[in-house]
Amino acid sequence: MKSDSLVTGAVAGVLAFLASLGSVGCLVSGFSLPVQDEVLLLLGCLLPAAAGALAFSRKGGGMVLLLLWIPVCVWLWRQDTLPEITLSLISRISAVYDSAYGWGAIPFSGEAPQSYHLPLSLLAAGIGLTVARTVCRGAPVFPALVLSLLPLCLCLVVTDTVPDVKFLFCLFFSLLLLLLTGHVRRGSPYQGNRLTFLAALPTALALCLLLIAVPQEGYVNRASLYRDQLARWFQELPRETVVFTPEMTITLSPRESEQLALDTLGQRNPSDTPVMWVTGESDGVLYLRGQDYDVYDGTSWQSSSHRVEPFVYEGVDLGAVTIQTENPLGLLYLPYYPQGEQRLVEGHLENSRLSTGYTFTRLGLPGNWRELTQRGSREFPEHLQAYLELPEQTRSQAQSLLPDLSHTQSVTEQADAIGAVVEASAQYDLNTAPMPSDGGDFALWFLTQGETGYCVHFATASVVLLRAAGIPARYVSGYMLRIESGQTAAVTEENAHGWAEYYEPALKTWVLLESTPGASAGEESPAAPTVPETQPTRETTQTTRTPTQPETFPTGSPGETEPLTVPQTAPRELGAVFLLPLLLLAAAAGAEGQRRLRLALRRRRQTRGSPNAQALALWQEAERLARIRKEPVPEELEQLAGKAKFSQHTLTREELGAFEQHLRRQRRLLSRQSWYRQLLYRYWHALY
Repeated sequence: MKSDSLVTGAVAGVLAFLASLGSVGCLVSGFSLPVQDEVLLLLGCLLPAAAGALAFSRKGGGMVLLLLWIPVCVWLWRQDTLPEITLSLISRISAVYDSAYGWGAIPFSGEAPQSYHLPLSLLAAGIGLTVARTVCRGAPVFPALVLSLLPLCLCLVVTDTVPDVKFLFCLFFSLLLLLLTGHVRRGSPYQGNRLTFLAALPTALALCLLLIAVPQEGYVNRASLYRDQLARWFQELPRETVVFTPEMTITLSPRESEQLALDTLGQRNPSDTPVMWVTGESDGVLYLRGQDYDVYDGTSWQSSSHRVEPFVYEGVDLGAVTIQTENPLGLLYLPYYPQGEQRLVEGHLENSRLSTGYTFTRLGLPGNWRELTQRGSREFPEHLQAYLELPEQTRSQAQSLLPDLSHTQSVTEQADAIGAVVEASAQYDLNTAPMPSDGGDFALWFLTQGETGYCVHFATASVVLLRAAGIPARYVSGYMLRIESGQTAAVTEENAHGWAEYYEPALKTWVLLESTPGASAGEESPAAPTVPETQPTRETTQTTRTPTQPETFPTGSPGETEPLTVPQTAPRELGAVFLLPLLLLAAAAGAEGQRRLRLALRRRRQTRGSPNAQALALWQEAERLARIRKEPVPEELEQLAGKAKFSQHTLTREELGAFEQHLRRQRRLLSRQSWYRQLLYRYWHALY
């Protein structure tokens, strides 16, 4: 018996360590979390697993461990460091979601820590102790399964957060062994250990074959395809007409994030679901400006508050551009350049009238605008000094990467030279891996070590070099697509794009600088560019389509526009579909919770009160089991129930034991039924 306890403790320690290491490792590798000392994180997984295995394998050890664990957690939390690091971790993860879906990031005003090993170690300890208790005490696998998979579920919501394969192996290996041996272990710990050893090698080989057969390299993520199919299915459902009263508050769809985390950028797999429809009166490439970012700290872009500035240029009339969305967005997208002075507030034009359709008259730069820059001023206004700010170490290293600008005569020529250097620095690839945790400054890492990148990488590097050269610049996100005169083009996530803007003092306006390979305008005026024949996937243009719309579009400034009719054939954007794994997990937790609650209430009625009241509660369950199994209740139990209800006799402990023995036998017979019947008995009837 003692040797069985030792073996069980050893198995519990190993499985707890692998589960905690795999779960926390998925979080670290998926979100590229900095961990200064990996040994501390390994110890944070190993020590709680060993302590849990040692404590739970002995009688009363779990209570001792709990009494020690609670004061340690309280003491750690009362330190100033742990809450701040935990909030920073939550903010970092929410920033990744915000950059993908615009849900909004949880603010964190402090300095980002150099390592997150402390909260990650606490998470690993909780997972390890739960798994150790499951193995040593024969507890249900469900709590350990949920707690271990939660960090992995956080990585599944965003396609950029891909966990490392070795951590996935550790996590799935341990959880599969728990699932395979959990039922047997509850009946016999010895048989559970024996089955664990027998199943370990086949499970490991099966996981290895699976990882070899479906490698991460070259994997095609079809989540967006299924999401779009589901969106179209929802679109076909009948719509309910809702009349809004003037008092009702309308919540805008989220606008583009005010913070862009760069150190978490990874592979991109954009969806082809339309987000808006655009119609123009001139051919060529159209840039739709959404949000600009002015604060760069080396690992992220942020849009500072209290910025109000004009965005205007009186140029050549290129006709009207009409933009139509299904729901009101938080901002209006601007072409280069909108007629009339548009005032940007915190880097964007607010959609204050909840417009779903609006039209701008598009003005472009004249054909000789480059000559005008050579003869114009090179002095920048004083209020643009904020667009020159860089971390000091970044500035000094970026200046060493600048091309020779001594032969340039204008700010635009300097910007073109910098854009050419950035464009030639790497190849375009949406499958670019995230920056390493020790990469330091994002732009410098990309320029000196990065071999591939996409628009965010190239545009960020351009802005940093422009600022290092003394040219006010900022990062801009929006959409880029090719339009044909009079045709309506669908804009999808594949058209999402980022670029640099620099201030040209000769023109007294902001000018677009394109440095992403293959996305270069190719014409003299960036306001009316032409897409080259070879275009990268992210910036490819969708085939045009003409949705159902009114005969005439509104014209003029956005303040004068009226909402357009939403195309009835357009699929609805369902960002919430990405929450499907979390919703399934919550549903499973709810099912397990209601089962446990019903069992506890039933057990309470059967163990409290007078012996006769307990007997009647046991009789009710016996009748219920008899109806389910379609067998009569034994006559002796029926007689005992009648005695408990109608006589003055008080039932003895032995008479109550007859009820309990009968119920155990009936539950054992039910547990031998088919798996789907067991699910019905377990979660619908809550029999055991």
